[in-house]
Amino acid sequence: MLALSAGVTVVALTGCLTETDGQSGGDKSTGELGSPAAHATVEAMTEPNADFTPNIVHIEPGGTVEWVGLGRQNRAVAYHPETHGPQRIPDDAEPWNSGLLREGDTFERTFESEGIYDFADPTTFCSTHEAVGAVGRIVVGWPDIDSEPAMEHDPNELPSRAATVMTNCNEECRAVFEDAEQ
Repeated sequence: MLALSAGVTVVALTGCLTETDGQSGGDKSTGELGSPAAHATVEAMTEPNADFTPNIVHIEPGGTVEWVGLGRQNRAVAYHPETHGPQRIPDDAEPWNSGLLREGDTFERTFESEGIYDFADPTTFCSTHEAVGAVGRIVVGWPDIDSEPAMEHDPNELPSRAATVMTNCNEECRAVFEDAEQ
């Protein structure tokens, strides 16, 4: 009974010690915007519509994002002239392409540098998955969002549904980063 009690106390104290202030990681980090984590998972879905869930993840510098295929065919490709579309990742960042992600396939990428990294699914079926809104964002650390290529959003450079999703991502980022500054 004493051993069990000691174990419960350690678990309770661990919870107190891992509280974060939203500016750093730790066991309480969720990978949601405003709570950066060391690892985040993004589901690449095909049905009922092509989509990434969640479409924004927040990780620590050196953190890893894992994409999991939950459909017939998806991809996660950096917005960059070398891979797909306009540049929407930091200037010094290397673009990536997951290759084909079928049901159960995974792709991981580690992000060392702070910044905002946008990506799309350019897979074509009847139209591109990107055109129906299959786009996403990775926020690494707490960058100066006003100097990020992803935040310099021109709606004319993306398909309409993708532009709408990215506009929403920008609004969410601005709200969280403005709250963090206060």
